[in-house]
Amino acid sequence: MLKAELETLRLKKRQEYLKLLEVARLTEDLAEATDRRDEVSVRMLLSMRQELLLELQEMDSAVREGLLKRPEEEAIRLGSLLNGSDPADADEEVFCEQLEKNRQLLTKITAMDKRISTRLGGKRSFYNNLR
Repeated sequence: MLKAELETLRLKKRQEYLKLLEVARLTEDLAEATDRRDEVSVRMLLSMRQELLLELQEMDSAVREGLLKRPEEEAIRLGSLLNGSDPADADEEVFCEQLEKNRQLLTKITAMDKRISTRLGGKRSFYNNLR
């Protein structure tokens, strides 16, 4: 696999990580606003967070669409790495480390979001409807 392609993808995933950090910060602020019962701040923070999440979705879509432009074998390997396959060499290891950081932060954000949602929505919470 091309080392340069892995590095380019790692940098894109690093940019996603930075966006995820912003989402995490906004989610923490949202939790505080929820505790204060500050409806205006809650609405504002939800809107700001939604914009970032849409940007993240676009970034991920761009990465996955970029795979379609790669040779088939490379696209398959990169896709499997993005979906959690084990790295085969040192270059893939560096890339997978960034992916893991992103996954861990996303898990933390999801846990915070679940607490906020169940606090705000109670039985009508999005997370209670998943059962």
